Amino acid sequence: MNEPENPDGTEVDLDVDGEQVEAAMRWRLILGKFSDDRLSYDRLQEMGQDTDGDGDGLGGLLGEARSMDTTLEYIYDREYTKRAHRQAGQGGGRGFSVPMWLNKVRNLFPKEAVQVLEQDALHRYGLNELITDAQILRECEPTEELLKTILQFKHMMKGDVLKAAREVIDEVVEQMSVKLRRECQPALYGPMDPDGKPPLRTFRNTDWSKTVRRNLKNWDGDRQRLVADRIFFKHRQRKRSTWRIIIAVDQSGSMTDSLIHAAVMAGIFASLPALSVHLVLWDHRVMDVTDIASDPLEVLMGCQLGGGTEMLPAMQYCAGLITEPTKTIFVLLSDWYVFGEAPRCLAMAKELTEAGVTGIGLSALDADCKPIYDERFAQQLAGSGWFVAALTPKRLAEHVGKIIA
Repeated sequence: MNEPENPDGTEVDLDVDGEQVEAAMRWRLILGKFSDDRLSYDRLQEMGQDTDGDGDGLGGLLGEARSMDTTLEYIYDREYTKRAHRQAGQGGGRGFSVPMWLNKVRNLFPKEAVQVLEQDALHRYGLNELITDAQILRECEPTEELLKTILQFKHMMKGDVLKAAREVIDEVVEQMSVKLRRECQPALYGPMDPDGKPPLRTFRNTDWSKTVRRNLKNWDGDRQRLVADRIFFKHRQRKRSTWRIIIAVDQSGSMTDSLIHAAVMAGIFASLPALSVHLVLWDHRVMDVTDIASDPLEVLMGCQLGGGTEMLPAMQYCAGLITEPTKTIFVLLSDWYVFGEAPRCLAMAKELTEAGVTGIGLSALDADCKPIYDERFAQQLAGSGWFVAALTPKRLAEHVGKIIA
């Protein structure tokens, strides 16, 4: 009988110690069940049965390995099915429910690995239960990746699932808003005003519109009343706006990251006394969401990802919002794949520049700034007098801050 070998060709010493067992565990998790013979994994399991399984000895190490292997098989054995593999099957994950699997994953793996496993489960293997089960949604780590996933699938959500999705979006948006506001503070607000104060928490200063919108999740159907767990306030007087910023965002699926960040930035811009904000979402349709621009949660819940890319109608609509060209900033987000519309879009861009409008064309507005876009159109748009780039929200704030200073 040939001595078993490691994947690198070296012989396995079956008089094992903890380090060797851990190495075998790691290779088994990487290579899967078809590596058992080469790793002498069955022999290790037999040896483990003769030791305590309390977590300290060989039995404990192998018990942990089996648990991890089972949770991975529940997802990744589906790859064999996709490829019509002759030994495809449900593997060690047979009998798992999605909540059971998710609970095991979180107990066995670090947070970074959990996020990868959740994304693979949803996007590669279609476990839509991850975002169509209210309890699972509430248990998921609220991240930007989860937010993007919810936006892609929110048309499938109803009732309690939709309520849970709103809670996740609200939490992620709040985290992003705090972070981006802190980053954008110097560029947009200038040095902190020691006399600057939040609005007085009085009845007269209550922001009823925002308070109602943000507490809709607390509607008490039995008592037919809204239970507000948070009241929002606003200053009753604001300085007259001297600049208008129009943000038009391509809401096709490829622009999801930019749409999320644009919604948050529109809310930040809307808080500035020196700016009035118009927010427009478009694909082959045009949707003006200016009335909720100060509330990114409502903007994102109302967006409709997908559709075509017809930029000219959006540009024409936004042009109709301009009353003082020299005091208008027009921010247009797109990947610029407009095809037959390109000549007319570029002609309109040039007309707006000549009228005095400050045009900003963004192929991305997110933390990574690694867009896929039509470089030729971007170059031609820049030739029409527009500032064209891929920016982080902080850089956009700095650019706008210089314009309105």
